[in-house]
Amino acid sequence: MNTEEPRRGDDRPEGLWSRLGTFGQILTAVIGLVSALVPVLVATDAFDAGGASKIIQVSPTQQPTPPTQLSSPSTETPSSSTPVADDIALTLSDQLTDGALEERIDVVLEGSKVASLYASVDDPIVTQQVTATSPGNYDYVLDGTIAWLDADGVRQEADATGHGSVYVDDGMRLDVYVHVEGDGVMSLSLRSATRS
Repeated sequence: MNTEEPRRGDDRPEGLWSRLGTFGQILTAVIGLVSALVPVLVATDAFDAGGASKIIQVSPTQQPTPPTQLSSPSTETPSSSTPVADDIALTLSDQLTDGALEERIDVVLEGSKVASLYASVDDPIVTQQVTATSPGNYDYVLDGTIAWLDADGVRQEADATGHGSVYVDDGMRLDVYVHVEGDGVMSLSLRSATRS
């Protein structure tokens, strides 16, 4: 007498891709592609409605202090040139976050890297002078690394990023803000502070 039960097809568990099917695989690929392209398009100002081009120039007010323990500085150096009489001057500023050892923030305005701000315990407030061609709303992207000591005295680092738009006018100061979400994720924003 045979005690085996009849087989009802393959006993292997179905994988994720076979359960999603072809449509699910295509949808997943499209979502991945879109999520990879949107930050690039925003950073390169691909959504500009064809307005006048905004030119950013950097006029450093202090030599940047290279980080000693964060990732090595980029070899890309922002260009600077003599400001034109109609240009507007603004100041980018970062104050070391409470409890942090150091932070490095790269500032991109209208698709051009205009500043690398490095704040540390020894130099907690840093500023850099930037020149723009006209007042108005400027798109920004911020990328940074923040380092601190945890409760056990172990050095920790976290990357943070942010993007948006900020109004710029002559004599204005723009401050970098670090936001810590409930889950510990950090983000960055750039806000108008006061006229410098």
